[in-house]
Amino acid sequence: MNYSLFYFFNHLAGHFDWIDDLMEIFAQDIVWIMLAAMVFLWFTGNESNQKLVFYSFFSASVALLIASMVISPTINHARPFVEHQVLQLIPHAPDASFPSDHATLAFSIAFSVLLVKRKLGIWMLLLAVVTGISRIYVGVHYPGDIAGAIVLSFFISITVYKLNGFMDVIPLFFIRGYRNLTRRIFHS
Repeated sequence: MNYSLFYFFNHLAGHFDWIDDLMEIFAQDIVWIMLAAMVFLWFTGNESNQKLVFYSFFSASVALLIASMVISPTINHARPFVEHQVLQLIPHAPDASFPSDHATLAFSIAFSVLLVKRKLGIWMLLLAVVTGISRIYVGVHYPGDIAGAIVLSFFISITVYKLNGFMDVIPLFFIRGYRNLTRRIFHS
């Protein structure tokens, strides 16, 4: 089933150059839009936004560490272009594919934001879904790689969200440090 779904999405590639170009951009660059939105939230100066940014990055960091240090080396699942004849639209190393790092980053941010800011979180979730689908379309991930990233990101984001009251001292330390630094820079 994993390969059948992969084949469905990847088989759509190669028919319309403009769609392929768009999917290549989505597969590689949507995460930058998401990160830019988080930077914007930080620079609003609003403490709740800054805590959200901290916890989103914390969730993404934990999820990516678990993915790259534990899950990926343990499962060591080959990428589609290693195992099959596929239309690969973007270059990628033939390393382990499960779970997708791009999708883990995108969904960790999306779920973290969704738990605090519903409207923005829905937009972030939409961007994460487009990232996941495009990674399949361009031939570098199976649907299972994206599903694994979604599950991992969801559980890490929920756990961090439930624990954030206990951990508030950490983001508040960074927020105060940032504010002190900006005061010194702009008032000297």
